[in-house]
Amino acid sequence: MIHNVLLIEKDTGSIVVSTRFWKIDFLESDVVEFLHGFKDLFATEGLSEDTPVFVGEHKVFHHLVGEDLILMLVTDGRDEDRVIKHKAREGASRIETALRGQSIGYVKDNLQDILGELIFTRFKISFVGSGGVGKSTLLRLLFGREPAPGGYTPTINVAVDSSETIQFGTFLVTIWDFAGQAVFQDLWAFYFQGTDVIFLITDSSFRNVMQTKSLLRNIKKEAPAVPLFIIANKQDLPESMQSDKIKRLLGAPTFQMVATDKTRREEFIRLMLTVAAKTVGVQLPDLPVSEMITVRRRTDEVDAAQTSIDSTEGGYETVPYSEEEASSITSTAVTTPVGDTETASVTEPVIDAEVVSEVSDPARILHMLIIVQKEGMFEPSYHLDYSTESIDVNAVTSLISALDSFSGIDGDSGGASSKTEALENIEHEDNVVMVDKSEHFVLALVVTNDSQEDEHRKTMGSLLADIETLYSDVWANWDGNTTVFEPSVFTILSKVPLRPVSLDYIARSREAGRPLPFENRDVGAVVVAVKSAIEGSATVGALVRSLDIPREQILGCLQILERYGWIDFKVEIKDDSHLRKIGEVDAETQKAYGEVVVKFVNLCDGKSPLQDVVKSLKVSLPAMKFVAQKLVLDAVLEVVA
Repeated sequence: MIHNVLLIEKDTGSIVVSTRFWKIDFLESDVVEFLHGFKDLFATEGLSEDTPVFVGEHKVFHHLVGEDLILMLVTDGRDEDRVIKHKAREGASRIETALRGQSIGYVKDNLQDILGELIFTRFKISFVGSGGVGKSTLLRLLFGREPAPGGYTPTINVAVDSSETIQFGTFLVTIWDFAGQAVFQDLWAFYFQGTDVIFLITDSSFRNVMQTKSLLRNIKKEAPAVPLFIIANKQDLPESMQSDKIKRLLGAPTFQMVATDKTRREEFIRLMLTVAAKTVGVQLPDLPVSEMITVRRRTDEVDAAQTSIDSTEGGYETVPYSEEEASSITSTAVTTPVGDTETASVTEPVIDAEVVSEVSDPARILHMLIIVQKEGMFEPSYHLDYSTESIDVNAVTSLISALDSFSGIDGDSGGASSKTEALENIEHEDNVVMVDKSEHFVLALVVTNDSQEDEHRKTMGSLLADIETLYSDVWANWDGNTTVFEPSVFTILSKVPLRPVSLDYIARSREAGRPLPFENRDVGAVVVAVKSAIEGSATVGALVRSLDIPREQILGCLQILERYGWIDFKVEIKDDSHLRKIGEVDAETQKAYGEVVVKFVNLCDGKSPLQDVVKSLKVSLPAMKFVAQKLVLDAVLEVVA
């Protein structure tokens, strides 16, 4: 277990920044002792330079950061050496990358985020129970919020608090709130993936305890190896059963709770932390709850850092240090610039200014909102997030509704086949919201600028016509449930994809992702079928052939699963692969990899093997192969042969 992380000056031992995650001290005197052992390594023939140094009861793993700094991961010695050695090496690489574009002050302030999953372990707790037992109220209690106004509001599908998470030592605890309604229970196997602990909540009434017993059987079927505990909520009600009786009926450890009582918050947090500590095999410190945990803001950023480790959207990846090591690594992307410390003997060429093409600023799609309108009322059906920028869906819907009420959207409502025309763009938080309207639907496309407005509006009009046709027989008996329109997401993604997906890509399952923004059972069934089939298919093409599901839906599911962290994509690139330029390097990629990546892309003509292109640039072949993988996955390059 890593309990302290330090960044020190190699020559003096001065501590640049240090973080203690557990109640275990590592003092300045320990740093001095470490430096003695560190220097002995270089004076001892035959010892690897990354051999851990023992300081008392501590086992210290380390790696140089440049020539002047040392990253130290102080452990209790119970982890496998190879695992912590990798974390030290990768952590040093990340810090070095950060220092190329930022000051040492930036590293001091952001060390935990820079190291990300190398230090932190995501711990997933699932709340499950019948509707109305208090799962969401418990979640609000946990994060110090007032109970939701207006009484019981059912949770649809699955919800997770997206603005905060609890940091407990080196564990980031996130809570998933599962809908107990029977209609969603066939998705439990999907959402239980990666769950570390299950809390099954009952409202303590005899009737609900019996319902909970039925849920318990289903849970044990779907997640038989996951530790499970009963929360006997609403113990303040006169008809509530005592927790010991509930324990005898359900046969699982049971804890009494009143989720609406703010004074029970610390008790509940301590219960959760005790369970988490026992599950991961660490001892809970004898400290007040306020000193043991940190409620971290900006969880989306933490999640993005976690999620992108194996994705193509930034993050940090394993960087090969030799040709032999490169052949065994299957990461999909690498953000370490090609002039890495392990390839310091390779000199990055000076690129002439005229060779580096200017990166244009085309409109980036940020969000797509599908809004249903009936009798003058506007209600969002679902929201596709094409970026990491957040948006208030209800606020945008209200803006559109206000615009329409003042005749700002006068699209022809002559029927499903009508050509529509939106008359207004809305400025929203420095972005442009393009609005188009048909008889029953409104599409809102949020983009960074209006430079491609004609192209976007043509696509939006086509989508509206397709969606109107898809649901032409719904309106006569529509009950107002907007989730019925969610299957149209596959139509949307066929024309405005979240990301390109080639049949040659290899889809790989990840342990667990984030909640999906869909509530429709048909969408859920397709997602589960595609996710379940991934393990047995070598490529996306093989997956399409193996499933009796329309290709449009399979490719749409893969985009959704990748966006929310349930899978990632990989593409096989060999030394002799022929790559061809099909797109432009964006500003973000150029900044991450350096200007040499632009010249690399421009040299990929589909005729020369990769090794020859890289050789002409005089850069590292292993590193450039991983850069090429990202560029292929981003549709900047394609593999010709």
